[in-house]
Amino acid sequence: MMRQSFIPSRDGDFAAGAARELKAKTLLRALERRLRGTLLADGGACSVLFVDGVAPHILVREEAADILGRVTIDAESGLYVFCELGDGAKDVVITTGSEDWLLEEILLRFREGQPAGRAIDEAVGVLVGQTMRDVERKLILQTLHHCKGDPTHTAFMLDMPLVTLCNKLAAYIADSASELSQMAADAGFGARGYRL
Repeated sequence: MMRQSFIPSRDGDFAAGAARELKAKTLLRALERRLRGTLLADGGACSVLFVDGVAPHILVREEAADILGRVTIDAESGLYVFCELGDGAKDVVITTGSEDWLLEEILLRFREGQPAGRAIDEAVGVLVGQTMRDVERKLILQTLHHCKGDPTHTAFMLDMPLVTLCNKLAAYIADSASELSQMAADAGFGARGYRL
């Protein structure tokens, strides 16, 4: 029996692209409503504008019409991507699948229209005195937890190759296993022939 190969039609590709675009627009419109309601309730001096088109996005603006930030949805991963724009802007500030976390980050940055760089400096200040290895481990594990265990989204958020992330996670598991074996030996379980 001869196998038939399935070659997707251009119509199928077009339909998939249209479905992704519709999903992105729907998610962004819902986020716009939540963001507008949150900023108004917070008494902020920012406005929110949904921009429709080929690349739909949300703009966060000051009353003076200066654009402070832009939210888009990445076509490949489906994650929200928030970019800070303006004078002291960085590239991508946050990439997340969580609408709640995104809202918190935007509020943190633009309370009353002023970027909140001090809050980030304070958060980094908490890390002083810890080793880079410990900080990296905690960041990776917390990001993995935030992404509900999805290593692909975790690697995307951390801007890290997936292979590197998997190697680091395997090392963390190996470290934990050796620590557990050592604790069992210290407790006297190793002398009785127990295996972990």
